[in-house]
Amino acid sequence: MVSLDAVLDEARALEAKGDLTAAIGALQKAPEAVQARGLWRYARGALAMRQGDLDAAQAHLEKAVELEPEVPEYRSNLGAVWLERARRGDASASAKALEVLEAAMRWGPTLPDVHANYALALLLAGRTELALKACDDALAIDAGHLGARFNRAAVLSALGRLSEAKDGLDAILAQHPGHPAATASRAKVLEKLGRA
Repeated sequence: MVSLDAVLDEARALEAKGDLTAAIGALQKAPEAVQARGLWRYARGALAMRQGDLDAAQAHLEKAVELEPEVPEYRSNLGAVWLERARRGDASASAKALEVLEAAMRWGPTLPDVHANYALALLLAGRTELALKACDDALAIDAGHLGARFNRAAVLSALGRLSEAKDGLDAILAQHPGHPAATASRAKVLEKLGRA
């Protein structure tokens, strides 16, 4: 029988080559017993998210959480789906994202992505001081985590700490020249600094 590890390795290799469709196909060929695992659902949901298919991502990640509720990363990715829904204009999605990510935090996450997603949900809820702490917690795990660094700059901007936000964005752009979101955020921060 094909193991879950083998299926995930094949999917990762195909994704690394830039072929999300083939990576999803590799997952879909897995035996039913493999597809019934939380980790398979998590991987399938992550690929759906990368394709922009929020409905499929949500369905797979909700099932992953149902199967293994103690894994904070599953809830974190589900929270990321809700954050993306909020970004796309769903008014109720940011509250749902915060709910899901607060539940993820109760399981003691050890990966920076969970903290970074939580920070963004807190920021959207207007809880900026807690959002800053969540960013710092993510960066304590991985000082180079791009999402946490970017979210931290957004939180600093929301707090009115514009020079610090600009410095953070400059540091991101020094390592990732032309990063579209950092470039756009830096322009907004410079505009605010010009008015201050």
